[in-house]
Formats: sequence, C-alpha cells, structure tokens
Amino acid sequence: MSNQITPSFSKPCNARRVSPSPLLIAIAMALSACVSNPPAPSQSATPATAPSAAPGPAARALAVEPACERLPTLSNKDRTELWATVGAVTGAVIGTQFAGNHTHNAVKGALGGALVGALAASAFKNQIDVEEQADGSVRLKIPGQLMFSSGQANLSSGFQSTLSSVTSTLKKYCGITVRVVGHTDSVGTLKANQLLSEQRARAVQTFMQGQGYESGRLSFEGRGPNEPIASNADEMGRQQNRRVEIFARPPAG
Repeated sequence: MSNQITPSFSKPCNARRVSPSPLLIAIAMALSACVSNPPAPSQSATPATAPSAAPGPAARALAVEPACERLPTLSNKDRTELWATVGAVTGAVIGTQFAGNHTHNAVKGALGGALVGALAASAFKNQIDVEEQADGSVRLKIPGQLMFSSGQANLSSGFQSTLSSVTSTLKKYCGITVRVVGHTDSVGTLKANQLLSEQRARAVQTFMQGQGYESGRLSFEGRGPNEPIASNADEMGRQQNRRVEIFARPPAG
C-alpha cells in the first residue's frame, strides 16, 4: 500500500470581525486613487511589442493535458465523511449497493472503490468481481464469455466500453501498474489452452494501450488451465475457470 499523507479536515473556526485601522484605510484610499487615475503615458514610451506567435499543437496538448492524481489514503473516519464527495471513494459507496447479485466486491480503499465506480454504468457490473488483495493490489475477475467468443481471442465489441471505463479510471491516478492474466478450462490440449490464455490477456493489454495507457505500466501473461477456481468436471465449473483477471497495483511509497 502507498504511504500517503492522510488528509485532515478541520472544522471551520469562528471568525472574529476586526475593524480596519485608520492607517490601513488611508493606504487603501491612496492605492484606489492611483488605480482610478493612472498617469498619462509619456511621449517617449516604448511602442508595444508585437504579440507572440500562437503555440503549436504539441504545446497546446501539454497545456491542456490534465496531470494525474494521487490516490487518497483515508482513515475509516475520513472515508465515512468523504464517501459522498471524493471521486475515488464514491465508487465504494456504489459497490455497497450491488446487493442481490453473485459478485463479490470486497473493497475498502480508494483504488478498489474507484474501480467499482468505473463499473457502475456497465451492463456487466453484476458479473465482475472486484477484490482487494493482500499485497495492496485490486483484482477484477471477469468471466471469459463476457469478453470473448468461445475459443476466440478477439475482444468482444460489447465489452469494449466497460474496459474503456476501467482504463480511464486507472489512467486518472499516478503510477498504477496493471497486469492482465488469462485463464482457461482444461478442455483441449495444454498447449492450445496456454496459447489461448496468452492471446486473450494480450488482447486486453493491447486494447488498454490503445486507450492511452502507458505501455511501460502494462504487462500480461497466460496461465492456461493451471489455476482453476472451480471443478472442470462440469460446465458450470469450467465456465468459472475461463476468465481474465486484471490486477491494478498502486505505487509503493
């Protein structure tokens, strides 16, 4: 977890009205007179310089590109007070409102809350698990059938808006690294499943990079059928094993 400074929120103090001194009044009146009656320009005044050339496209891009934000580190008290006002934590509130579905959104921190918030408008929000990990990262566990056709590694057009929202949220915060891991069931050969898991993870990475995510903070790997989370003996279990996991890790320190 990053060691961020916990923001403090002090109560407003009772301001005391102070009457200005005669000296301050006199100074203010003198300054006002100078502003309202500026001296006439002298005849020897230097001519105005010509306006500088308009900045080029690169300079304009640098000027308008927003800087990344640091993830807030919040105490339980601060989190309770700010859930309704801080963007990253608002997602945690949304996550508590997904009652009645089978997903498991175990989040308390700002990054997990932000990712739950990123999924709030998705048609697939009730099928994606968001879980904070012991190492400080947050895992999105996404069923394979939401993202890919059977046996294919082309990202479904229907899921792209959801992944785009996740990518935009992660881009917003400084130093978040992302690791994409593909998994399959055990049907077919080990070699074919390993290749498919890698191709699917790479497809997710490629899409996120195309959305502007820095390539140096993106990685992928495929683990084939080697890490099942359910039995491969029946279709329900195999369906759970066919998945993609996205691990987002905040910067250390």
